[in-house]
Amino acid sequence: MSMRKGLIILGLLTLPLMTPQAQLYDHYLDLTVGGGLHSIQFSPLGGKFTPGTGAEVKAGYRRTIDEHWSMGLGLGFSWYNARSFYEDYRIARSAVDAQNGEPYEYRVIFTDWREKQHLVNLEIPVAAYYQQPIRPLWNFLGSAGVKFFAPISNRYEILDGTMETKGYFQRLTNVEYENLPQHGFFSKDNAEGEASLRKFGAGVFADAGLLRSFKHSDMSLYMGLYFNFGVTNLSKSHTNSLFDGESYPGVLSSDRVEKAHLMAAGLKVGITFGLPRVYPLPEMQHEGVIEEDEDYAVRDAEIEHFERSEVEDVLRIARRLAQEEEERKARALADVKKVVNWLNKNVKVEFKLGQAVVEMNDEIRSYIDDLTYYIKNTPGRKIVIWGHTCNLGKEAKNIELGMQRAEAMRKLLIQAGCPINRVMARSKGSSEPLVPNTSEANRRMNRRIEIVIK
Repeated sequence: MSMRKGLIILGLLTLPLMTPQAQLYDHYLDLTVGGGLHSIQFSPLGGKFTPGTGAEVKAGYRRTIDEHWSMGLGLGFSWYNARSFYEDYRIARSAVDAQNGEPYEYRVIFTDWREKQHLVNLEIPVAAYYQQPIRPLWNFLGSAGVKFFAPISNRYEILDGTMETKGYFQRLTNVEYENLPQHGFFSKDNAEGEASLRKFGAGVFADAGLLRSFKHSDMSLYMGLYFNFGVTNLSKSHTNSLFDGESYPGVLSSDRVEKAHLMAAGLKVGITFGLPRVYPLPEMQHEGVIEEDEDYAVRDAEIEHFERSEVEDVLRIARRLAQEEEERKARALADVKKVVNWLNKNVKVEFKLGQAVVEMNDEIRSYIDDLTYYIKNTPGRKIVIWGHTCNLGKEAKNIELGMQRAEAMRKLLIQAGCPINRVMARSKGSSEPLVPNTSEANRRMNRRIEIVIK
């Protein structure tokens, strides 16, 4: 950008210094929308937790106390999210078979069980506000107070994983039975429903930002930051297990969660409307018509034309540069996608007999870097790593070894920067050989991993 363009922008930024101070008001109406970290904070026993993002919208009224302070009341909605993960969680309890009266151990096994929680709140904030002019047409506005809220929707959704129910008859057959729906033994890989939280809660919050007023207008633009923390424990005293044999209540409605709080932080923007104070006019000493100086009118018209044309030039340059940058990123991502597709077909990651160590070389290292770049810059894509073995050994051991090989590559991808929740490891054991297991050379080719991008 030229020196002349830079001076023009600097001049536009300093124009507010030459304008009158904004008028004071008795009443304000605030309309804001914000977004950022909006998480249901909890610690699932035996599992893992990932915070979520969300948003809020709010309408508020405030009345001034003096030139700096005001009190306000509002009404709004907020959206919170979170995720829980159980890699391998098991429930076991004693039961009796209804058909033959035989005692057995009822088992529930959760594998890679990923659940997402969604919460929508109705909120009523009560706050004190402090406003301080910092330059003509610019004011600092801060607030702090308490917020009362009521959950109006709280749902859970299973994103991935399986839940299996089994029966272990030790005295009768010493065998574990599965996939017998008529006996209540089945596999489940999806669920959704309503979670049970407290009906009402309270929290504290604080906001801080800038108000930009406009000449000849009662409207101001607000830009700022906010932080909310729910002091109420939303989790009830639940005694339900994650699965009681008939229904799945969700993590937040089970005995896996003792405390659940809300936390939010982010950016917010909005508009503020003010109702101006009314002051009595002083008596006029002299009556008459004051004519506007023609020189001033001509000067104002010239300045307005100059500002409009120069600002349009600056905005045109900025839009062109932004478009060129987006096109460059799109080309780079397309090139990387071609490389990843080629590498998926040509790069082979093989393992020694009985081992799960990825032997690195330049080709595999380049593959990991390119695949990581592609996944990080392609929202919604996931990686599934399948571990394979040859036909030597028992299949149960081969399944375990295949998972170890897939996990070895998963760790390398995560270390390279792949999001942990978008890389999954699976095992097929020796069930899908690449070539017949008729020689050591063929078995070596079957000891491998395969990567699928979904």
